[in-house]
Amino acid sequence: MRTETTTEFHAENYDGVESFCVSIAFYRPTNSRAGNPTNEVIVNGVPIEAGATFRIGQNVGDLDTTKYSIQFISSGGDNELYIVRIIPKDVGQ
Repeated sequence: MRTETTTEFHAENYDGVESFCVSIAFYRPTNSRAGNPTNEVIVNGVPIEAGATFRIGQNVGDLDTTKYSIQFISSGGDNELYIVRIIPKDVGQ
């Protein structure tokens, strides 16, 4: 299977990130690009610690079709979350 990697940036609450991927990762940096701490973020009910990555992978030949919800909890920092997906080359984004 041919694949490609895509990266998305999110700074607001978002409901319905479609995966259609072999693997997906949600990365919350410790500090934002502006140098401020990042706000807490929850993806489908799972809190992601500062500097941590929440990863989900599939078995060979399987695709993740989950819709993911992103919720930021304001604590005076910046909202910053990166989503990295490995998708089959023939599947749209």
